[in-house]
Amino acid sequence: MRLCAALTAVSLLASCTTTYAIPKPELARLDGFRDENAALMRELGDVMLNRVTERQRTVRDVEGQAHQFTSDTPLALARVSAQTDAEFQRFIEVGVDGDRFRGVPLEGSTSSAAAPPVIVPLSEVDHARLREFSLGKTLLLTGTIGVVLMGSLVMVSKLFKPTSGSDGDHPGGVIELGPQPRAVPETL
Repeated sequence: MRLCAALTAVSLLASCTTTYAIPKPELARLDGFRDENAALMRELGDVMLNRVTERQRTVRDVEGQAHQFTSDTPLALARVSAQTDAEFQRFIEVGVDGDRFRGVPLEGSTSSAAAPPVIVPLSEVDHARLREFSLGKTLLLTGTIGVVLMGSLVMVSKLFKPTSGSDGDHPGGVIELGPQPRAVPETL
């Protein structure tokens, strides 16, 4: 049963998201991104002074489809020379200029200090990848797994023969647990 639950969890996590390729020029749209709710106490001054800080930005993938980037959106930079996949991270602050990408990751930040920024020269970046949660895929996969599990339980129950002791009064069988105790009359 634990194996089934583990397989279900892994398959849900694997297929609940879709990854989109974001062209390198679109990274400039993320310049100046800050999420004051996810960011640390050092941004409290911006909020108190009513400075505008956008909590989301819109970027387009290679097919022209628009996607919202927030501090909850995993982003990975695909490097030109790298042979391995880039690691997806969530960022609370992003700065992009003509030379480099600078992002402060959400993971590793505490209430007193930010995580060290990720700084990557743009000359090393081929494109970015953005991961989005897909509710439709999640519901479809969960429903399919539920139907398969229920079907397998029904099929397994069909393999067992009815227990002994079936009669017209008790359809479906009776489980016999051994000899039944009998009342012994008391003698005084």
